[in-house]
Amino acid sequence: MSFEIIASRMGVTPTAVQELISGKVPMAVSSRLRVPTASLQKFVDGGTSLRLGRVIGCTPSHLQELRNAIGQKGVIGFLIGLCSRRTEGHKDD
Repeated sequence: MSFEIIASRMGVTPTAVQELISGKVPMAVSSRLRVPTASLQKFVDGGTSLRLGRVIGCTPSHLQELRNAIGQKGVIGFLIGLCSRRTEGHKDD
Protein backbone atom coordinates (compact mmCIF):
# COMPACT_ATOMS: atom_id res chain seq x y z
CA MET A 1 0.00 0.00 0.00
CA SER A 2 1.26 3.46 -0.87
CA PHE A 3 1.01 6.09 1.82
CA GLU A 4 2.03 9.02 -0.38
CA ILE A 5 -1.33 10.80 -0.33
CA ILE A 6 -1.74 10.40 3.43
CA ALA A 7 1.86 11.48 3.97
CA SER A 8 1.34 14.55 1.82
CA ARG A 9 -1.74 15.56 3.83
CA MET A 10 0.16 15.01 7.07
CA GLY A 11 3.27 16.90 5.95
CA VAL A 12 5.57 13.90 6.52
CA THR A 13 7.20 11.19 4.40
CA PRO A 14 5.51 7.91 3.44
CA THR A 15 8.12 6.13 5.58
CA ALA A 16 7.03 8.17 8.61
CA VAL A 17 3.42 7.14 7.99
CA GLN A 18 4.45 3.49 7.78
CA GLU A 19 6.39 3.81 11.06
CA LEU A 20 3.42 5.41 12.79
CA ILE A 21 1.02 2.75 11.52
CA SER A 22 3.36 0.09 12.88
CA GLY A 23 3.17 1.73 16.32
CA LYS A 24 6.45 3.69 16.40
CA VAL A 25 6.12 7.47 16.54
CA PRO A 26 8.63 9.06 14.14
CA MET A 27 10.32 12.40 14.80
CA ALA A 28 8.47 13.90 11.81
CA VAL A 29 5.11 13.38 13.56
CA SER A 30 6.29 14.78 16.87
CA SER A 31 7.78 17.79 15.09
CA ARG A 32 4.53 18.40 13.21
CA LEU A 33 2.53 18.31 16.45
CA ARG A 34 5.20 20.08 18.52
CA VAL A 35 5.02 17.33 21.13
CA PRO A 36 8.10 15.31 22.20
CA THR A 37 8.43 11.92 20.54
CA ALA A 38 8.65 10.13 23.89
CA SER A 39 5.40 11.75 25.01
CA LEU A 40 3.56 10.68 21.86
CA GLN A 41 5.04 7.19 22.06
CA LYS A 42 3.79 6.89 25.64
CA PHE A 43 0.31 7.81 24.38
CA VAL A 44 0.48 5.22 21.60
CA ASP A 45 1.67 2.61 24.10
CA GLY A 46 -1.23 3.19 26.50
CA GLY A 47 -0.34 6.19 28.63
CA THR A 48 -1.27 9.83 28.52
CA SER A 49 0.57 12.97 27.43
CA LEU A 50 0.38 16.33 29.15
CA ARG A 51 1.77 18.11 26.07
CA LEU A 52 -0.65 16.44 23.66
CA GLY A 53 -3.47 17.29 26.06
CA ARG A 54 -2.46 20.94 25.79
CA VAL A 55 -2.39 20.75 21.98
CA ILE A 56 -5.96 19.44 21.82
CA GLY A 57 -7.24 21.39 24.84
CA CYS A 58 -8.02 18.64 27.34
CA THR A 59 -6.77 17.36 30.67
CA PRO A 60 -4.43 14.38 30.92
CA SER A 61 -7.18 12.35 32.57
CA HIS A 62 -9.60 13.03 29.71
CA LEU A 63 -6.88 12.17 27.22
CA GLN A 64 -6.26 8.91 29.09
CA GLU A 65 -9.98 8.12 28.90
CA LEU A 66 -9.87 8.72 25.15
CA ARG A 67 -6.78 6.50 24.84
CA ASN A 68 -8.45 3.71 26.75
CA ALA A 69 -11.62 3.98 24.67
CA ILE A 70 -10.04 3.96 21.20
CA GLY A 71 -7.01 1.70 21.70
CA GLN A 72 -3.69 1.80 19.90
CA LYS A 73 -5.06 1.71 16.34
CA GLY A 74 -7.50 4.50 17.18
CA VAL A 75 -4.67 6.59 18.62
CA ILE A 76 -2.66 6.14 15.45
CA GLY A 77 -5.62 7.35 13.38
CA PHE A 78 -6.11 10.23 15.82
CA LEU A 79 -2.46 11.32 15.36
CA ILE A 80 -2.79 11.06 11.57
CA GLY A 81 -5.84 13.31 11.77
CA LEU A 82 -4.07 15.84 14.00
CA CYS A 83 -1.09 16.02 11.65
CA SER A 84 -3.38 16.43 8.66
CA ARG A 85 -5.24 19.23 10.37
CA ARG A 86 -1.95 20.99 11.14
CA THR A 87 -1.06 21.07 7.44
CA GLU A 88 -4.33 22.86 6.69
CA GLY A 89 -3.07 25.88 8.60
CA HIS A 90 -5.03 25.41 11.82
CA LYS A 91 -3.38 26.60 14.99
CA ASP A 92 -3.98 24.24 17.88
CA ASP A 93 -1.84 25.84 20.53
